[in-house]
Amino acid sequence: MGSVVDVVQAGREPMKPRARSASWLVIAGWLLVAGAATAQNARILEQQLDAQGQGYTVIRVWGSHYEMGYAQANLLGAYIVEAVNETQEYVGAPFYDYLRSVMAGALWAPPEIEDELDGMVASLSETHPSAGIDELDLKVINTYGDWGYAWCRSHMCWGRYVAPPIKTLATRRLDFDSPLAMESHHVLCARNPDDGSPRWINLAWPGAVTVATGVNEFGTLASLHDYKSAGAVLSAGRMPRMVAARHALTFPSDGDLSTHLTGVFAELRLYGIMTNGFLNYYAPEGHGGVMTADRSQAGPDFYHLRLPQVAWHHGEAIITTNSWTDGTTTPADEDFGADAYYGDESPKTLESHWDLLAGTDSLHQLSVAYRGRGDMTLWADGRLDSGRTPRLEWEWGELFGPPCDDGIDNDGDGRIDFDPLTFASPGDQWTLPSGSGDPGCRSASSSTESPQCQNGSDDDSDGAIDYDAGLSRYGVADPAGPDPQCVGKPYRDCEKAYCGGCGLGIELLALVPLLTWLSRRRSGRNGIPSVPSA
Repeated sequence: MGSVVDVVQAGREPMKPRARSASWLVIAGWLLVAGAATAQNARILEQQLDAQGQGYTVIRVWGSHYEMGYAQANLLGAYIVEAVNETQEYVGAPFYDYLRSVMAGALWAPPEIEDELDGMVASLSETHPSAGIDELDLKVINTYGDWGYAWCRSHMCWGRYVAPPIKTLATRRLDFDSPLAMESHHVLCARNPDDGSPRWINLAWPGAVTVATGVNEFGTLASLHDYKSAGAVLSAGRMPRMVAARHALTFPSDGDLSTHLTGVFAELRLYGIMTNGFLNYYAPEGHGGVMTADRSQAGPDFYHLRLPQVAWHHGEAIITTNSWTDGTTTPADEDFGADAYYGDESPKTLESHWDLLAGTDSLHQLSVAYRGRGDMTLWADGRLDSGRTPRLEWEWGELFGPPCDDGIDNDGDGRIDFDPLTFASPGDQWTLPSGSGDPGCRSASSSTESPQCQNGSDDDSDGAIDYDAGLSRYGVADPAGPDPQCVGKPYRDCEKAYCGGCGLGIELLALVPLLTWLSRRRSGRNGIPSVPSA
């Protein structure tokens, strides 16, 4: 199991794991919430916590980075305050003050991380003013991976080892006997920023905006593994490795997976790192690899990039433990049967991929079945003082919601999601919608906020636009007036009179007399008298 990093600070003893209680409330004693708690820019999708705050929370946040941080703290504020207080009490005042001073001078990238922390501070100052929590307190609990370390295991496969529609399977297990109770509140957080940066999912604890284990919308799983990690240099001017993992996960700006790994590696080489180790960048379909950071090397701290190697299971699988390998051989400390698993070249399932690493007392585990960008199944669980959480099984679309229920203005018209009032009174070319919702949404499950009858375009080239002549999108109506096919139906995704699909299209109308005649002839052959035509 994991331990605590020996930090470079004279006279400071390493932290020791806390004694773990055997008490755990039965299911009947849990707090169970499913889709009930909401706040501006955040929604708790599911939650099970016992009286000690152990269990799990699945949460979605959206908006600007400041708004996401504010919303996260608004829903989880009590647990964030508890995490800060517990950390301060455990490490003691002198070392805690030292950590605060280090984090004040640390490198934080992207800068939007600090926007999220600012939002949290603002929210906590309103809901828990007596706690007196500031940004440095939150930075301390977001860099636990630099002053605590763990043994971890990860593996990924693609090619012959998967079967359609799955294109890649990836699993990461974080092994650590945490000294802090806060890490027994496992938070699966779906983050949906409105600035065009990637959506991503974090598996961590309350207050976390940095990454120990995370997945972005491109299907890349990023995680940290220890390697030569003892003796962390907690000093100003360096980047905490949990910050580096967050930066790696959200750095790509386009959908070309083939460029992500090399781009991220080049970016991270610009920074000094606080704690040595491996940073997994498991991009799908063979585009991933493992980056190694070691301050003792000449040149950049991130000095080595390991790619899949044909010599190891056809170059269609990759593994990370806590030992060095060049990728052509199995690491010396591999202990979960990877060679036997991949020696059988039959396609793997999400269940078997998960099971290969399951069954230990790990802090948490996450598996991803990738089918395409924003199209994934995710499984996760976490350790409690007694037992584990249930396995959380979510689709990416469930975590982020459909466009008409994701809290985002997806089409840029200033209106967000399905709203019953807007649906009931969507307005017309003279009157704006009554509600604040998007009139293009027929229900919360609608697949677009911008159907043809509310997208501001003349899709059928008849000179008319939308159900309201564009008033709801542009604030003024086009003088040509609304499209007659759209009037009263802003959710209709076709401006033409006939759009195919169910029913008879205009092309089939000419066949009606012939079909009728054939039907009557068939009736006559079956002994049923034909009805003479009029």
